[in-house]
Amino acid sequence: MKIIENYKRAIENSDESLLKEVFAPQVRIEIPAGASLDQPVDTAAYIMSQVAKTAPGIKCMLTAEAGNNWYLLGFEGQIERQKLQAIDQVHLNKDGKIDHLIIYMRPIPAAQKFTEVIMQRLQPTR
Repeated sequence: MKIIENYKRAIENSDESLLKEVFAPQVRIEIPAGASLDQPVDTAAYIMSQVAKTAPGIKCMLTAEAGNNWYLLGFEGQIERQKLQAIDQVHLNKDGKIDHLIIYMRPIPAAQKFTEVIMQRLQPTR
């Protein structure tokens, strides 16, 4: 599926403009152990474009269709020399755009470090 392939490529390459193409006008981003946010497409694309900048070399290792317009993508990478694994549960709306994203990460220490570093990246500069 082209949208899912483009999402995978956008995450791996920090491609904010490609993320804007695959996202619906509003995207719900959920992190089960943390925040749940409804974001406009520009904000969601910017946030998700920071993933590869935070965990350089992140790669999608698995893509699977889960049914009912849901897809699972398994990513592996590193953050500050710690191995990081993530599963992105992605939902496509009736227009074939991503409107819901649930992100699971492990192990917990790497996920906490990732959250800490990405939150620093997302802070406005003064």
